[in-house]
Amino acid sequence: MSNIYKAFELYQALGNIKRKNDTVVGCKKLTSYKLTELQSKSVVELYSKYTKSVSKCFHEFYTEKTGNFYPEYIPDDLYYTKIDTFYNDWLAGSIMDNKCLYDILFPKAVIKQPETIIKRMNGIYYDAQMQPISVAEVNEILSKQDAVFCKEAEDSSGGDGVRYIDRTGGGVEDTFWNVVKKWKRDVIVQKPLSQCEELASLNGSSINTIRVLSLLSLNGSVKIYSYVLRMGIGGSKVDNACSGGINCGICEDGRLKGIAYNQKGDKFMIHPTSNVKFDEIQIPNFDKVIEKVKILHPFIPHFRLVSWDIAIDEMNEPVLIEANLRYGELDFHQLNNGPVFGKDTKKILDEVFGK
Repeated sequence: MSNIYKAFELYQALGNIKRKNDTVVGCKKLTSYKLTELQSKSVVELYSKYTKSVSKCFHEFYTEKTGNFYPEYIPDDLYYTKIDTFYNDWLAGSIMDNKCLYDILFPKAVIKQPETIIKRMNGIYYDAQMQPISVAEVNEILSKQDAVFCKEAEDSSGGDGVRYIDRTGGGVEDTFWNVVKKWKRDVIVQKPLSQCEELASLNGSSINTIRVLSLLSLNGSVKIYSYVLRMGIGGSKVDNACSGGINCGICEDGRLKGIAYNQKGDKFMIHPTSNVKFDEIQIPNFDKVIEKVKILHPFIPHFRLVSWDIAIDEMNEPVLIEANLRYGELDFHQLNNGPVFGKDTKKILDEVFGK
């Protein structure tokens, strides 16, 4: 049974790489940069303990785009097929990685969440109090809204499965039904969130979120390995790099670094829509974001490597937007902040590969 389970994990991991990262991986393989003989040797020396062959195209991609070479860069394929599947229970994730369950998994007394007005779970519609409701009652609730975010609650990524619905072109309820009839999975409908002035100044049309990568140790402690700010551009309602967004590293004090990247690794010195310089932005209550993640992570012990998306609302308070319990993206961490596990790279690899 264990072999079947491992095969299932590998199948899902490989499928996710294809679904989420075809474009990125393609760009990395097409990079014009080639590692020097010395660089190539150092990569092989590090990874030969763990795998018979290592995909050097990822090291070449990160080195070319950032101008910095580190043997400790984690190859994307190794991250998704080995590291992520080691730390996270993928079978449990197929059930629990569901936005409709957030108010159960993550108490609102600990962290704010966007206001939910409707859920659809296994084809049944519920109101905000988890009471079953009819189609007529769904329409009544939606008719009172000027705008909503409608999201696929399961397996949405890169901005796919997220729709902003307002009264443009008709009622909210009419557009809602046109959207959800195409979705077979669970659905959650939430009121739009108002974000803080600082993050809105970068791109006001999208909720720009802080992506935090945390690891839960077996002793219950939580270590934060990387954080970036994800931003939309133009009139986009989402901040995902896969949907054309950009991302920027964050300093420990909450100030943005000076350079942002898109999915292809292109650099931006200012935001392409607002022309705001990134390092002029100080994220309010950034220390509180880190504090919240450290409190929340032990609530989900079957998922030890989690990517959290946190917004800052108009009251400068952290708001949980999403907890990615499986296959949280790697590339923007390493573009902005270097090797994702830093000095702990060998320690992580030893644990994953049982060395």
